[in-house]
Amino acid sequence: MRSLCVVRVAVLAGMLVPHAVLPATAGPAEDHRIRGWTIAAQLCSQCHVIGREPQQGGFVGPSFVRVADMLSTTGPALNVFLQSHHDRMPSLRLDRDEMDAVIDYILSLKAEAPND
Repeated sequence: MRSLCVVRVAVLAGMLVPHAVLPATAGPAEDHRIRGWTIAAQLCSQCHVIGREPQQGGFVGPSFVRVADMLSTTGPALNVFLQSHHDRMPSLRLDRDEMDAVIDYILSLKAEAPND
């Protein structure tokens, strides 16, 4: 079990490398979403698929893409959710900026609306 955790941390660290060198055009909003991804990778990835690409493992929580695509998912709804106790989810103690970064990251996963 411990070795699986070490492997996951190594894989996540490898995934961070492409984000370490941001293009000069990356702005504060993109930096904030990347921070949200980093926090999610550290705190949420053992139970949730946090990105668009499938990960290996047994996940008990919904993927972040699935959460983002729910009609009820909004910034205020995620804010309330992350501050509420849930039986199957640990109580996280995120400061305001960390919570906003995770919320921004989740919302960035919403599917693009088709152009009609």
